[in-house]
Amino acid sequence: MAEGKRKGLIALLVVIVVAIVAVQLPIVPRYNKIAGSGKNKSEGAPGDLMVQLPGQFMIASFTGFEQVVAGALWIRADDFFHRGEYQAIVPIVRMVTWLDPHNIDVYITGAWHLDYNFVDEANALSDKRYIPVSIALMKEGIKNNPNVWDLYFELGWTHYCKKMNDNAQALEWISKACEHDGVDPNTGQKIRRYDFVDRMKAHMLEKCGRFDEAIAQWEKARAITVKAMEANKRKPGSAEYVDQGSLDLCDRNLSLLLMRLGWRYGNMDYYRRGLEIAETLKSPADWVAATRAARKDYESRVGKQWAGDTAKPLNTAFQVSWLRAAPQVLIISGKLNLIQASEYKGLASESFTHWYATNEASGARREAWRNGCRVYWRLEDYDYQMPTLETVDWKIDRSRTVAWGDIYVGDGKFSTKIDMGDQRDKEMYPFAAGKYKLTVWVTPEDPGMPDYVQDRVGWKGEAITDPNYLDTKAHPGFKMLKKEFILRRSDII
Repeated sequence: MAEGKRKGLIALLVVIVVAIVAVQLPIVPRYNKIAGSGKNKSEGAPGDLMVQLPGQFMIASFTGFEQVVAGALWIRADDFFHRGEYQAIVPIVRMVTWLDPHNIDVYITGAWHLDYNFVDEANALSDKRYIPVSIALMKEGIKNNPNVWDLYFELGWTHYCKKMNDNAQALEWISKACEHDGVDPNTGQKIRRYDFVDRMKAHMLEKCGRFDEAIAQWEKARAITVKAMEANKRKPGSAEYVDQGSLDLCDRNLSLLLMRLGWRYGNMDYYRRGLEIAETLKSPADWVAATRAARKDYESRVGKQWAGDTAKPLNTAFQVSWLRAAPQVLIISGKLNLIQASEYKGLASESFTHWYATNEASGARREAWRNGCRVYWRLEDYDYQMPTLETVDWKIDRSRTVAWGDIYVGDGKFSTKIDMGDQRDKEMYPFAAGKYKLTVWVTPEDPGMPDYVQDRVGWKGEAITDPNYLDTKAHPGFKMLKKEFILRRSDII
């Protein structure tokens, strides 16, 4: 390189460094103010999260450019994502969270990426071995940002509820989210959490069968909405994303919960209270008509002995089997009596939904079944236990095999093929163990059974009976159907 060009580049570099410093100096105090609002004051500094990073990132962190480097890395991660190079994103997430531990979007996106984006080629099933890493990353984010609602909620909803179908854990973390407000990323000022957080806690309480607490939570969520609407009247814009529709949403959900407690279990006091709330809603027209019909049903039952729609037992006649269709290819199939259309005749909920009457009047299009239930399956090493990670470590144990999914039930039947033999998926399905456990089950919890199926069997499966596979121990207080098979490696390979 010519001497003149070299001196020119050096001069340009000096100018760039001076410019960056000039920009960074006024930004750092403001950023520290914002970041400090989410810091954990009692459990150590971000340095606790230190991992082995390339030297240039270490130097950057010690010279005050952490956020600049973190931002550049995150832009690079987005590029990898859109190119489908998912493996490259994981170490970048680790670097960014070390450099900028108060960027909650990185924790949320990184954990979602671990949970959902590592999928096999044949089935589009995600690699469940990454779930412990995802949860550990979210908990690390919570440790570094304990005073905002976002990470608590995402851990409960996205990971425990949607990914693991663990409503109890989902409720625990969403409840913690309801203890915190948010922080404006631009000013560092505290802002009210979104109303859907408190509403989701009510939904989760209902899913867990804690009905009185769910009712109380809907009333609390409603009161929060009313308070925000009043604040908006005094100072327009002081409470964003809240209006009359938010209030109607609380009333609609609370009234349905109360009416369903009446329909399903014969609790006339709940039925009455639900109707009184439903009747305050003057739109849409079909809601008003349905409420009017439910009022007539209620009046017809007053003073009469009635145990509710779930009191009548329903034999599910569950059957399930598996077969090896090819090396590392399994087919799971069976039958499930959920749910025949005839089961809806005369149900109290029909006064509101009119599904049975509409179906009967549809002539040749009449359906014999009300479809939509799900059967769940899980295949794993016989001794597999999902690890609990104290710190984030994405180097998963690739000798382990664990997979699960669900199967749609249509017209009382279900079937699925699980292809684990594609050579592109051999790292995801190593089958290194000698013995495996295949569990197939049905749970009354949504989405295993939609609300219209629960109208017949109950939130906890109270109406369910089965001569062979009824399980009341796996989830105390709930009725499940479960069958477990023990497979040898030779059965699969």
